[in-house]
Amino acid sequence: MKKTIALRFSALLIVSPASYALTPWADGPAEIVIYTSGASVQDKAYEQAIKSTLAAPNSVDYFADAVDPSSTTVGGRWTAYYFKGNDSLGTNLAGKKIILEKRAQGSSGYGVIPLLANLPIEHLNISGTTVTDWVANGTTAGNWKAVISTKVDATTYLTKRVSDAGFSGNDPNILLKPGTLNYPTPVNQISTGAPEPNWPTKLTTVPTTGANAFTVLPTGGNIYGVAVTLDLYKVLQEAQKRTGTLSSAVTVGNYTESDMPSLNRNVIASIMAGKIGAWDQIEIVDKTASNTTKSLVTIGKELLDANKITSLPYKEAMTGNKLTPVAFATRNNGAAAAVVAYAKFLNYPTTPNAVSPATAVDNKDTVEAASLPIIKAPLSLGDAATLLKDWQNGANTIKMNNVSDTSNTAGGFAKRWGMNINSVDKNATVKPDGTGGDPWRYIRIDGYAPTLENVATGVYPYWTEGTLLYKTKNTSDKQWALKISLLQTLASSSSSPAVIGANITPQAWGKTGAFTTNSGTFETSIPFDPTKPVVPFTHKGADSLLHAEIVPVANDQAKNGLRLQLK
Repeated sequence: MKKTIALRFSALLIVSPASYALTPWADGPAEIVIYTSGASVQDKAYEQAIKSTLAAPNSVDYFADAVDPSSTTVGGRWTAYYFKGNDSLGTNLAGKKIILEKRAQGSSGYGVIPLLANLPIEHLNISGTTVTDWVANGTTAGNWKAVISTKVDATTYLTKRVSDAGFSGNDPNILLKPGTLNYPTPVNQISTGAPEPNWPTKLTTVPTTGANAFTVLPTGGNIYGVAVTLDLYKVLQEAQKRTGTLSSAVTVGNYTESDMPSLNRNVIASIMAGKIGAWDQIEIVDKTASNTTKSLVTIGKELLDANKITSLPYKEAMTGNKLTPVAFATRNNGAAAAVVAYAKFLNYPTTPNAVSPATAVDNKDTVEAASLPIIKAPLSLGDAATLLKDWQNGANTIKMNNVSDTSNTAGGFAKRWGMNINSVDKNATVKPDGTGGDPWRYIRIDGYAPTLENVATGVYPYWTEGTLLYKTKNTSDKQWALKISLLQTLASSSSSPAVIGANITPQAWGKTGAFTTNSGTFETSIPFDPTKPVVPFTHKGADSLLHAEIVPVANDQAKNGLRLQLK
């Protein structure tokens, strides 16, 4: 507590009154407040759209949550932008003091279920706060953060409101499958420590007609990836060098597209479904050793002997075979990364008799010790990345790696060879030679890295298109027409090639992130231009609605004609 007070006092000394643009303590309450919730996968484009289109120049202040004072993950659950409306928004919004708030806690499911059910959820409330309630977030003026982790914090920073709009990393109807892992479940509230009350469990569709109709707008496309712990990455590289899948010239640990190991969709699906319990079950024919059959665990032992990895993962002690458990992280029910993965790899849940994804095991040491495989479901993209670090290092930062290991004097917990699903904008400081960044890496799928160009040319499968959802009419809100106008501008701006192209993520293996499609006035460039990422494929079905579960096809109705690049 003393540390937090000291940080707030230092913020008062460092941040002068002239260094912020629009704050509740200097400028009073906003004239328009819009509460949104849902997917975070396009947050970079969301922020760019606010700064470049919605806000008057130099008028934006940014407020975000942190889990604790030392947390490097800021805004992982709540953010708010306070700004003056840009002149381009028209007379009713230009110059107005506007707060655009976003709740990412709960992922895509919270961009759909609470809206359809008119259910109040916890949102960030910056109105009425003072400068002493916030800490300067870095050295950039106008960036603020606050620790939100206790019931007392909730009283200061959170308010229960029905979201005005919801973001989903996919079409909303794919979530509304009661009784499946797609159907969103509530997360614990900060204010009570318990899940949201009155959460509906049987919603099946988004109404688009009638008094309770909703409007669904496209917001651009999102790429997802499969990632593995660093040691597993090196083991897969070495294994595929020996099978001839990778060049013998590849240096283990390197991280360019041609260096990355690859798993095919059937293997990924088998791991996702919990059918592969131990890494001992995956074997290769080693062409460099007279076609000897070797398991991945054997390859790992050989890399350890060669000092290319520092240790082997923890072995189970329940079967008597000392197996090396597969550790796999999916996501919470309703999270876009999981829903899209289930559709792409398992055809779940829309195809009859499709195999279900494996369900997460309890966060208890005894349960994890007895599990083959170990399945976890992190609540956010950030937690999913942190779990890979925990598995690699033998740590337990997010309390999902609970088996202790006294031989691991650094972390104290079991090291695992782990895999997860995530957005592809994480861990972007890893260099082509494999140095830097956090100790985990993305891999290729079916031989292709998750780059924008590979999506645009139709060779990378794990992607979808996002949506924005809001009530078509809301007679109880006198500002509803203004809010809709702002939301429509936000959706069109955040999905434009110019805005998305300004926020692509350069990875060592290629440029990646979000994109738009050629369904509007945007034209696909050949050769592909990642600064104006327009993809010619779409998940729009025969009903002209998005469906994450169907095979994407080329959009032949593009305004400027279809252009398709083969690879």
